[in-house]
Amino acid sequence: MSKSIVKIVVATALFAGVHSLLASRAAKRGAAKMLGERRRNALYRPFYNAQAVLTFGALVLYGGKLPDRELYRASGPLSHLMRLGQALSLLYLLYGARQIGLLRFAGVPNLWALLAGRTHVPREPEGQGPALDASGAVKATGPFRASRHPLNFGMIPVLWLTPRMTVNLAAFNTVVTVYLIAGSVHEEARLRATYGQPYLDYQKSGVNFFIPSASRLLALGRGEDHE
Repeated sequence: MSKSIVKIVVATALFAGVHSLLASRAAKRGAAKMLGERRRNALYRPFYNAQAVLTFGALVLYGGKLPDRELYRASGPLSHLMRLGQALSLLYLLYGARQIGLLRFAGVPNLWALLAGRTHVPREPEGQGPALDASGAVKATGPFRASRHPLNFGMIPVLWLTPRMTVNLAAFNTVVTVYLIAGSVHEEARLRATYGQPYLDYQKSGVNFFIPSASRLLALGRGEDHE
């Protein structure tokens, strides 16, 4: 079992490292030099999302072949409650993606602009943060009023509230949890570099870094999504 844990930890860390490297500004600058700014703007986000899905699928297949042992299995009402927590977290995550723009987040408008032959192809969003509004301030709506990284946080309950936990899954979840928190720190640096003072103002606005504010979540639940 110890060898399986080491293998799953190393494989997950490699996945996270590649994911983080490709999200870096240096990787994007390298792609622009290779493809040109217009093609890079159109192709980078679809490529990034595709490689994330493929490499994650490969990681799951690899982990599934390793020896494993069950740690616990919840049943009855507790199992249903855990599934409900996962479902609510997924809805929260999708709500955050909707604030960014699902098609925009997937890179569809950029790719379509290239295929349509448009001269100007805009850059994809920098990270998983809110865009700027017409006044130049960070448009913190929906989950972005409760946490600055709702998409990353939303993954954690999905991972840990599974009714059946194994040794390998616990090792995988631990590495991914650390990566999601560290990745949020990395993402903040990129967003500050991109947006400058507006993002600094957002950081100082009282919105929690990672774990959503309970009072603000309740306000969202009551439909109080306003500045």
